[in-house]
Amino acid sequence: MSNKIFKIMREDGHVLIKLFGLKIRFKNPLVSQIGDCCCIPDLQRLLDNGVIFPHPVGIVIAKDAVIGKNCIIYQNVTIGKKAGLTKQESAVIGDNVRIYANACIIGNLNIGNNAMIGAGSVVTKDIPDNAIVAGNPAKILKYRKDVND
Repeated sequence: MSNKIFKIMREDGHVLIKLFGLKIRFKNPLVSQIGDCCCIPDLQRLLDNGVIFPHPVGIVIAKDAVIGKNCIIYQNVTIGKKAGLTKQESAVIGDNVRIYANACIIGNLNIGNNAMIGAGSVVTKDIPDNAIVAGNPAKILKYRKDVND
């Protein structure tokens, strides 16, 4: 007996959920693919540059954002533009930067090499090399001493 409201099936190697006639397609049943739950343009280039996404859920990166090598970006991070801007107005993020969960980096700004952005921070201004920032708005708490200049 077929249920016309809700149905789960496989189609072309994908899991397909049909809900009220709407088809929702997943690459695998656990939705473990980054592309299923994030908006990350040029993902392969980032992965080739050593960028790590330990918990790839809810990550949104503007298409013109620049992200350096060996960065770590945790879940629910947004790297975006200020509302209403059409030209390149996204962040440039240096190498070896760590961006913790739920941080928002908004606008045309620079994040220096080896910076750390705390969970839940809202960054709207430039961050220098080796800075540790947190808060809303993000403020410099201290500088990392565990990196060589």
